[in-house]
Amino acid sequence: MKNKQKVFIVIGILVIIGVSFGVGLFIGQKNVPKNDLAINKVESQTFYANIESIKQYNDGSFHLNVTGLEVNDINYRGNFTFKVDDSMDMTWRGEKVKVSDLKEGNNISITFTDETIMSISPTPLREVIKIQILDDER
Repeated sequence: MKNKQKVFIVIGILVIIGVSFGVGLFIGQKNVPKNDLAINKVESQTFYANIESIKQYNDGSFHLNVTGLEVNDINYRGNFTFKVDDSMDMTWRGEKVKVSDLKEGNNISITFTDETIMSISPTPLREVIKIQILDDER
């Protein structure tokens, strides 16, 4: 009888260890950060620029060519180009603005989520998510 009790105790301890390991593994996998594109896109970068030109193409799209300001990190002082439309988040003093409110010479902040900055000039930004006009007047 004593040997049977020891066997049951050992089996019980092994079952408890196995269940604890399984629960810990399950909880750990649910809480680990994923390294997929959805999480990387949440991280964004903002820099300041001056609008050099606004071009409208035949398809009705607008493209901005901007030059980064000296207050930026050295990587964001060059020339950049990107597409804009009225569905983007564009503001001036907290108010929503349209593409037609953007003017050459405006200082703006640009928030984007591109994963890499190419070493070509002007650098194309594909995933601009927010533009703010920084000038005192529109």
